Amino acid sequence: MRVTVFGVDNPVGRAVVDHLFCRGFEVQAFVVDPRSAAGRWGSDVRVTVGDVTDPAAVAEAVAGSEAVINALDPRLDRPTADGALVRATTHIVAAMQARGVRRYIGLGGPVTGISPNERPSTWLRVHRSVMAALHPRRYQQKEQMLAVVTGADLDWTIVRFVHRAPGAGHGVGYVGRFGHDHVGMWTTAADIAGFAAAQVLEHRFIGAAPAISH
Repeated sequence: MRVTVFGVDNPVGRAVVDHLFCRGFEVQAFVVDPRSAAGRWGSDVRVTVGDVTDPAAVAEAVAGSEAVINALDPRLDRPTADGALVRATTHIVAAMQARGVRRYIGLGGPVTGISPNERPSTWLRVHRSVMAALHPRRYQQKEQMLAVVTGADLDWTIVRFVHRAPGAGHGVGYVGRFGHDHVGMWTTAADIAGFAAAQVLEHRFIGAAPAISH
């Protein structure tokens, strides 16, 4: 089974490729900067270098795959032109729909609109407000990316987390909703990636946005 991964230029995306490869998947990794993948996987992983805002390049990367993991995230990737990651996500979704690829896994933050039954803590609400005030373009871009995905006819799952902690993975301790299930504020790139990779064959969270933490 082939899985295409976008966002391989950031730590979570690279770790997603690692996890998929270890699980025996055939992986197509899409990178913007070839240095992101130089020497990391050798010939074991197909690497495409391109511009994520180029619909033809995105479509070529999706062709032949049965699932897509989009690790593009304004919190993780280098600053881009306004709306670039939204356009990239739009191209990814369009390419999937054109080729009948239904399984999509992406990343998200503590956005309550995507999980309306949550009861976020006061601290989390303050955090969200502060981030929206300090980084409005990043915040808006993330919300727009999520709207593109959740409004499409795909089998999507959005893996949500608040802060990416440094260090090696320790395993996801909590999965659920913010304000419930003891979900905390921190998790590592390796654990985010491992959980995302596991969703390729998992059906429990289709059409849902599980929050994860240590």
